[in-house]
Amino acid sequence: MLCAQDMLRIEPAAVREQITLTTTQQASEEVMKVVVSNTSGRQLRLRWDKNVVYQPYVWESQVCDKEASYPPAVSSNYDPLQGVEAPVVLQAGESFDLFVTISSFNVKGQGKVEILFREVDQPNKVIGTASFQLNLIDAEEQARIKRAGERPAVYPNPVHDRFFLTNMPTEVNRIDLYNTLGGKVRSFYFPQAGDSFEAGDLPQGVYLVSLVDSNGKVIRTLRLLRRDFRP
Repeated sequence: MLCAQDMLRIEPAAVREQITLTTTQQASEEVMKVVVSNTSGRQLRLRWDKNVVYQPYVWESQVCDKEASYPPAVSSNYDPLQGVEAPVVLQAGESFDLFVTISSFNVKGQGKVEILFREVDQPNKVIGTASFQLNLIDAEEQARIKRAGERPAVYPNPVHDRFFLTNMPTEVNRIDLYNTLGGKVRSFYFPQAGDSFEAGDLPQGVYLVSLVDSNGKVIRTLRLLRRDFRP
């Protein structure tokens, strides 16, 4: 019996994009693509399910596979209760391009969408996942990142919900958040470049962000201001 990872190949498995909004830009829409290949040695009838991990409230995402382009409200290509039954049929060795379009409506922020693949007749077994991550910043944040040069920096800062790290050292194994009293409030393990980190549920105030290596040594400590935005 084949393992799940031997049935489907997704290249690349994770797509990350960063876009800077301009003052003349009418609308922001980013199209990202992965190639999905059947490596099982037999025919596959695939269903995909769209999982919005996080994104600003107004953002929308839609999926286009080899059968159809679906509106943002559709979260799966196989949902009989919603009248959608269009599995992607892939012969052994066959590939297709899958596109995810994220529309931000010129609202800056961070979004992450996952596409989970299953066989139609085995809906409880995920055989592949594609991840799409978009960071939309404005010119002010872009200038702040450039000023930071090669040094690690937190952005956006102040932060409302999620934050990123620029120029994160490769040896970072963990990120610890501390309040001003020295109490650890959160840890993020095995961070990767381009990841975003949740802070929206923390009380407003100043926090210290410690970058820690695999030996527990603090490489660098940064300052983060958590603030609620008022309309």
